[in-house]
Amino acid sequence: MPTPPPLATRLEELGAWLWPASGALPPKVLARAQRLWLDTVACAYAGLRSPELERWLALQAHGDAGRTLLPGTGLQLAAGTATTAFALAACWDEACEGLALAHGRPGVPVVAALWPLLAGGAHDWQAMLRATAAGYEVAARLGAHLRIRPGMHVDGTWGAFGAAAALVHLRGGDWPEAQRALEACATQLPFSLYRPVREGANVRNLYLGHSAWLGRQAAQAVQAGLDTPQGALDDFASLALDPAQAGEWIGPGEWLLLRSYWKPFAAVRHVHYGAQAARRLRSQVPDPASIDAIRLTVYPEALQYCGNRAPATVLAAQFSLSFGVAAALVHGDLSPAEFRAPRFGDERVRRLEQLIEVVADADAFAAGARGARLEVRCGLETLRIAQGPVAGDAGCEPTPEQVRAKFDQFTGSDQALAHWAQQVQAPGARATPPTKGTAT
Repeated sequence: MPTPPPLATRLEELGAWLWPASGALPPKVLARAQRLWLDTVACAYAGLRSPELERWLALQAHGDAGRTLLPGTGLQLAAGTATTAFALAACWDEACEGLALAHGRPGVPVVAALWPLLAGGAHDWQAMLRATAAGYEVAARLGAHLRIRPGMHVDGTWGAFGAAAALVHLRGGDWPEAQRALEACATQLPFSLYRPVREGANVRNLYLGHSAWLGRQAAQAVQAGLDTPQGALDDFASLALDPAQAGEWIGPGEWLLLRSYWKPFAAVRHVHYGAQAARRLRSQVPDPASIDAIRLTVYPEALQYCGNRAPATVLAAQFSLSFGVAAALVHGDLSPAEFRAPRFGDERVRRLEQLIEVVADADAFAAGARGARLEVRCGLETLRIAQGPVAGDAGCEPTPEQVRAKFDQFTGSDQALAHWAQQVQAPGARATPPTKGTAT
């Protein structure tokens, strides 16, 4: 028999550990899976409130009605469309989870693909969370190993693998079936571009929706008995990606879900450090109008990805260090509200954004350290503050109170969602969707 392709061999070893291990999740992994669900649903709820997505949803409802209720809305869509909509909304405000070593978001497509299965109430939360962890571990490892080429965007590629594996797991499929679903995904992964981010075009948010949808289709194809090849993952890696830049393959035994980060703010992770510094310094600034000059010092990678000035679109602002600092100084937060009217066009924020000088200092942030230094001049007085890790970074985990505060903020303290959150944290409860709640 021919030698199995390299990734196929590695995945066989992963599955031999992961499928049995996910049958009884360690308490910390279970808690992290619960947090992933709460946070992702809250982010989707907030994203669905954006005017663009409200119009997009209205278009979908005309032809794709179904029984899957999206969080905080009265719309019921077909399962495939709801999967796409959920992932699109979850990443809309850039406040969702991520995994630094994978340079992406393994959890969003997993939760999005599983969301429609809540409608039937056929599973309890214990089963749902086991499937979530299994899917996350698959996507996290492939994301850490596979490296996109310059000009590509990661959200449209390996996220589908996690969605497919999670669905196979929840439906009782074995690891060989999951591996066939991964091969099915690899035969048709899209070549998604980074250009929309550079130009501030939010169509890029659809990439994760496509990944979740593709994972769902691949899992169903295998379940229905469609044939799949062996070696498509390696073909994709060599044809579409950059094999010379391949990252580490992380073998069995470690739960990468425990390395995931949580975001306190609605913006790209690099923006968080300056925004948190601005929030801390804000109490010492009597009036934003008194500010004459601002200097933000960051690590080089932050400026590389988030150097957008005078952002004209929301997506550009989410990738803007200067906008994040200015909005946090004026409003004291960096939530979805700061990226929507009327706050997005606030003249006070725009004035401060123009004042900010952003510089990178590789010496101050050596060996991959992240943080920021912020200096604000008000007349003759200069205020200074240094910011290290923020909540959600490794070694700086958010408290349950912080997680719940963000959930309440992003869901508008919706009572139906609050009740649903209690069910998620009671694994023996049936996994069902929240009711419409108080949203309009």
